[in-house]
Amino acid sequence: MNKQLSYLSSLFGASGSEGDVRQAVLNEIRDYCTRIQVDRLGNIIAYKRGSVEAPFTMMLSAHMDEVALMVTAIDDDGYLKFDTVGGIDPRILPGKHVVIGRRKLHGVIGALAPHLAEDKEKAPKVEDLCIDIGARDKADAEEHATVGDMVGFDTGYQEFGEGLVRAKALDDRAGCYMLIEILKQDLPFDMYFTFTVMEEIGCVGAAAAAYEVRPQYALILEGTTAGDIHTEKDQTSVCRLNGGPVLSFMDNAAIYDRDFYRMALDAARGAGIPVQIKEAVAGGNESGAVQQALGGCKVLAISVPCRYIHSPVSVASLEDIENGIRLTQAILNQML
Repeated sequence: MNKQLSYLSSLFGASGSEGDVRQAVLNEIRDYCTRIQVDRLGNIIAYKRGSVEAPFTMMLSAHMDEVALMVTAIDDDGYLKFDTVGGIDPRILPGKHVVIGRRKLHGVIGALAPHLAEDKEKAPKVEDLCIDIGARDKADAEEHATVGDMVGFDTGYQEFGEGLVRAKALDDRAGCYMLIEILKQDLPFDMYFTFTVMEEIGCVGAAAAAYEVRPQYALILEGTTAGDIHTEKDQTSVCRLNGGPVLSFMDNAAIYDRDFYRMALDAARGAGIPVQIKEAVAGGNESGAVQQALGGCKVLAISVPCRYIHSPVSVASLEDIENGIRLTQAILNQML
């Protein structure tokens, strides 16, 4: 079992509440870095010297936060009302097990059973849902939870099938794992590694980290949507598990640098690393925020295909993750 990925994915780190993930990352990297700082937002900005001094400023980045929920009210019957933190489809929420607040109070997201619903075909909205913590009434619930508490999904890590893993927060603990493993190796030149906060609510941390580092080149390590479960012939899978790490030419946040993109494809071919091109202009990641920093930055994203992204559980391929590490290293070795 990949113990480090298992541990990272098990940690709760909603946007703005990344403390546990941050500490785990610091524990892993502190002995390998030339210097480390944690900025006022909570980003980790680590610098490591390589074999030679770099002729440009290079930044590798992955975000620590995950999609989650937040308690917005407690009703008279002791149920918790909530809103989403990041892009979550409310259709997947009923019946899910969650943990609330720092004390990790257990709860279940509830909705009316289909037997009682007036319109059985209508998907519930977030405002129709609540979290049941077993409270007798509002006063009882307020002894255990409060408005503003973060709510995380309670999903265990499990490897299954042929080299697959299911876990919560693979977007982007897979990227954090990749970044840690790369940082521990000998580097071809000096570079920065940033582990950022609040990506899921607008790439807040990446913008601040890029302003501090002032990169000329940046590689963003991410999870991206795999749609290889479709049944309609005219639908695209976007990317597939076990097809290799994913490169994008464009998404809703960035148009990626063409020369950097071609270099990545050449590096993959030269090293014999399988790679796939994202077959949809959709989504986005920190690249858009980093690309705009100061005088601009040449960016490229290397993504791990994940099924059921932004849900309580995602599925990814361990081989794709390891090939993502290999691809990143191959690109870096080709940059000088």
